[in-house]
Amino acid sequence: MENFTMYDECNENFDPLFSDDMFNISSDDFSMDDDSDIILTSIKDWFNLPSTTNPDDILDTYSDEIPLNRKEWLIQDSPSQRYRAPRLFEFLILLLRKSHYESYASFTDQSKGIFQVHRPDKIAELWQAVKSRQSQQKMTYDKFARAIRWYYKSNLMQKTNTRYTFQFSSKTLEKYFIDENNNSSTNLLL
Repeated sequence: MENFTMYDECNENFDPLFSDDMFNISSDDFSMDDDSDIILTSIKDWFNLPSTTNPDDILDTYSDEIPLNRKEWLIQDSPSQRYRAPRLFEFLILLLRKSHYESYASFTDQSKGIFQVHRPDKIAELWQAVKSRQSQQKMTYDKFARAIRWYYKSNLMQKTNTRYTFQFSSKTLEKYFIDENNNSSTNLLL
Protein backbone atom coordinates (compact mmCIF):
# COMPACT_ATOMS: atom_id res chain seq x y z
CA MET A 1 0.00 0.00 0.00
CA GLU A 2 1.14 3.53 -0.72
CA ASN A 3 2.41 5.85 1.93
CA PHE A 4 0.01 8.72 2.35
CA THR A 5 0.90 12.13 3.57
CA MET A 6 -0.67 13.73 6.56
CA TYR A 7 -2.53 16.09 4.21
CA ASP A 8 -4.33 13.13 2.60
CA GLU A 9 -5.42 11.79 5.97
CA CYS A 10 -6.91 15.16 6.90
CA ASN A 11 -8.81 15.38 3.65
CA GLU A 12 -12.49 14.57 4.28
CA ASN A 13 -12.65 12.53 1.06
CA PHE A 14 -9.62 10.46 2.00
CA ASP A 15 -10.12 6.72 2.32
CA PRO A 16 -6.98 4.71 3.07
CA LEU A 17 -8.54 1.54 1.67
CA PHE A 18 -8.97 2.97 -1.78
CA SER A 19 -6.31 4.70 -3.75
CA ASP A 20 -6.44 6.18 -7.21
CA ASP A 21 -4.53 3.23 -8.59
CA MET A 22 -7.12 0.68 -7.51
CA PHE A 23 -9.70 1.64 -10.13
CA ASN A 24 -8.90 2.17 -13.75
CA ILE A 25 -12.23 3.37 -15.06
CA SER A 26 -12.57 5.31 -18.25
CA SER A 27 -15.52 7.25 -19.57
CA ASP A 28 -16.04 4.52 -22.17
CA ASP A 29 -17.12 2.19 -19.37
CA PHE A 30 -20.20 4.34 -18.76
CA SER A 31 -21.37 4.77 -22.33
CA MET A 32 -24.61 3.24 -23.49
CA ASP A 33 -24.03 0.59 -26.11
CA ASP A 34 -25.99 -2.18 -27.74
CA ASP A 35 -25.98 -4.22 -24.55
CA SER A 36 -28.14 -1.60 -22.81
CA ASP A 37 -31.17 -2.62 -24.90
CA ILE A 38 -30.68 -6.23 -23.86
CA ILE A 39 -30.48 -5.20 -20.22
CA LEU A 40 -33.64 -3.09 -20.47
CA THR A 41 -35.49 -5.95 -22.17
CA SER A 42 -34.46 -8.38 -19.46
CA ILE A 43 -35.62 -5.94 -16.76
CA LYS A 44 -38.99 -5.59 -18.49
CA ASP A 45 -39.27 -9.38 -18.70
CA TRP A 46 -38.43 -9.70 -15.03
CA PHE A 47 -41.19 -7.25 -14.08
CA ASN A 48 -43.56 -8.79 -16.67
CA LEU A 49 -43.88 -5.47 -18.45
CA PRO A 50 -44.85 -5.27 -22.12
CA SER A 51 -41.79 -4.64 -24.27
CA THR A 52 -43.33 -1.45 -25.67
CA THR A 53 -43.95 0.03 -22.24
CA ASN A 54 -42.93 3.61 -21.83
CA PRO A 55 -41.36 4.02 -18.37
CA ASP A 56 -43.57 7.06 -17.72
CA ASP A 57 -46.71 4.97 -18.30
CA ILE A 58 -45.86 2.23 -15.82
CA LEU A 59 -47.63 3.91 -12.90
CA ASP A 60 -50.72 4.65 -15.01
CA THR A 61 -50.92 1.10 -16.33
CA TYR A 62 -50.66 -0.60 -12.96
CA SER A 63 -52.54 1.96 -10.91
CA ASP A 64 -55.50 0.70 -8.90
CA GLU A 65 -57.00 4.10 -8.33
CA ILE A 66 -60.78 4.23 -8.55
CA PRO A 67 -62.08 7.47 -10.05
CA LEU A 68 -64.14 9.45 -7.57
CA ASN A 69 -67.71 10.32 -8.46
CA ARG A 70 -68.96 12.58 -5.67
CA LYS A 71 -72.60 12.12 -6.71
CA GLU A 72 -72.51 8.42 -5.81
CA TRP A 73 -71.61 9.41 -2.24
CA LEU A 74 -74.39 11.93 -1.65
CA ILE A 75 -77.05 11.18 0.97
CA GLN A 76 -80.60 12.46 0.75
CA ASP A 77 -81.48 13.95 4.09
CA SER A 78 -84.91 12.73 5.26
CA PRO A 79 -86.36 15.91 6.76
CA SER A 80 -85.23 18.41 4.13
CA GLN A 81 -84.98 16.06 1.09
CA ARG A 82 -81.69 17.78 0.20
CA TYR A 83 -78.53 15.99 -0.81
CA ARG A 84 -75.54 16.30 1.45
CA ALA A 85 -72.13 14.74 2.05
CA PRO A 86 -72.35 11.64 4.24
CA ARG A 87 -71.45 11.43 7.88
CA LEU A 88 -68.59 9.10 8.66
CA PHE A 89 -70.71 6.07 9.60
CA GLU A 90 -72.82 6.63 6.46
CA PHE A 91 -69.64 6.78 4.42
CA LEU A 92 -68.61 3.42 5.87
CA ILE A 93 -72.00 1.89 5.02
CA LEU A 94 -71.78 3.19 1.46
CA LEU A 95 -68.17 2.06 1.13
CA LEU A 96 -69.08 -1.48 2.16
CA ARG A 97 -72.02 -1.53 -0.27
CA LYS A 98 -69.94 -0.62 -3.31
CA SER A 99 -68.37 -3.71 -4.84
CA HIS A 100 -65.61 -1.75 -6.59
CA TYR A 101 -64.28 -0.70 -3.17
CA GLU A 102 -63.92 -4.26 -1.84
CA SER A 103 -60.14 -3.90 -1.98
CA TYR A 104 -60.45 -0.98 0.48
CA ALA A 105 -62.75 -2.62 3.06
CA SER A 106 -65.10 -5.58 3.29
CA PHE A 107 -67.32 -7.39 5.75
CA THR A 108 -65.80 -10.28 7.63
CA ASP A 109 -69.17 -11.07 9.25
CA GLN A 110 -72.02 -9.01 7.85
CA SER A 111 -74.64 -10.48 10.20
CA LYS A 112 -72.70 -9.08 13.16
CA GLY A 113 -71.67 -5.90 11.32
CA ILE A 114 -67.96 -6.66 11.53
CA PHE A 115 -65.80 -5.32 8.72
CA GLN A 116 -62.11 -5.01 8.09
CA VAL A 117 -60.16 -2.17 6.50
CA HIS A 118 -57.67 -3.50 3.96
CA ARG A 119 -56.22 -0.23 2.66
CA PRO A 120 -56.33 2.25 5.53
CA ASP A 121 -54.48 5.11 3.85
CA LYS A 122 -56.64 4.90 0.72
CA ILE A 123 -59.82 4.98 2.81
CA ALA A 124 -58.61 8.06 4.66
CA GLU A 125 -57.83 9.79 1.35
CA LEU A 126 -61.22 8.77 -0.03
CA TRP A 127 -63.00 10.07 3.07
CA GLN A 128 -61.20 13.40 2.70
CA ALA A 129 -62.28 13.62 -0.95
CA VAL A 130 -65.89 12.56 -0.30
CA LYS A 131 -66.26 14.94 2.62
CA SER A 132 -64.71 17.69 0.47
CA ARG A 133 -62.42 18.70 3.30
CA GLN A 134 -60.63 21.86 2.28
CA SER A 135 -58.06 21.51 5.02
CA GLN A 136 -54.37 21.96 4.27
CA GLN A 137 -53.62 18.92 6.40
CA LYS A 138 -53.87 15.47 4.88
CA MET A 139 -56.38 13.06 6.37
CA THR A 140 -54.52 10.13 7.85
CA TYR A 141 -55.84 6.76 8.91
CA ASP A 142 -55.08 7.58 12.56
CA LYS A 143 -57.37 10.62 12.42
CA PHE A 144 -59.98 8.63 10.52
CA ALA A 145 -59.98 5.80 13.10
CA ARG A 146 -60.12 8.30 15.96
CA ALA A 147 -63.26 9.80 14.43
CA ILE A 148 -64.84 6.34 14.20
CA ARG A 149 -64.14 5.78 17.89
CA TRP A 150 -66.34 8.80 18.71
CA TYR A 151 -69.30 6.68 17.54
CA TYR A 152 -68.82 4.26 20.45
CA LYS A 153 -70.51 6.69 22.84
CA SER A 154 -73.53 7.18 20.59
CA ASN A 155 -73.85 3.40 20.08
CA LEU A 156 -73.49 3.54 16.29
CA MET A 157 -70.29 1.49 16.43
CA GLN A 158 -68.99 -1.10 18.88
CA LYS A 159 -65.44 -1.54 20.03
CA THR A 160 -63.36 -4.36 18.62
CA ASN A 161 -59.94 -5.19 19.91
CA THR A 162 -58.47 -6.00 16.53
CA ARG A 163 -56.48 -3.59 14.41
CA TYR A 164 -58.21 -2.35 11.24
CA THR A 165 -61.43 -4.09 12.29
CA PHE A 166 -64.63 -2.27 13.19
CA GLN A 167 -68.17 -3.27 14.07
CA PHE A 168 -71.51 -1.57 13.60
CA SER A 169 -73.77 -1.75 16.63
CA SER A 170 -76.99 -3.76 16.57
CA LYS A 171 -78.88 -0.44 16.49
CA THR A 172 -77.07 0.56 13.28
CA LEU A 173 -77.52 -2.89 11.77
CA GLU A 174 -81.27 -2.82 12.40
CA LYS A 175 -81.68 0.64 10.96
CA TYR A 176 -79.46 0.40 7.89
CA PHE A 177 -78.88 -3.26 7.04
CA ILE A 178 -81.91 -5.35 8.09
CA ASP A 179 -85.36 -4.83 6.60
CA GLU A 180 -88.72 -5.32 8.34
CA ASN A 181 -88.81 -9.07 7.44
CA ASN A 182 -85.48 -9.64 9.23
CA ASN A 183 -83.76 -10.15 5.88
CA SER A 184 -80.25 -8.88 5.32
CA SER A 185 -80.37 -5.78 3.19
CA THR A 186 -77.74 -3.25 2.26
CA ASN A 187 -80.07 -0.37 1.49
CA LEU A 188 -79.16 2.89 3.08
CA LEU A 189 -82.51 4.30 4.15
CA LEU A 190 -81.91 7.84 5.27
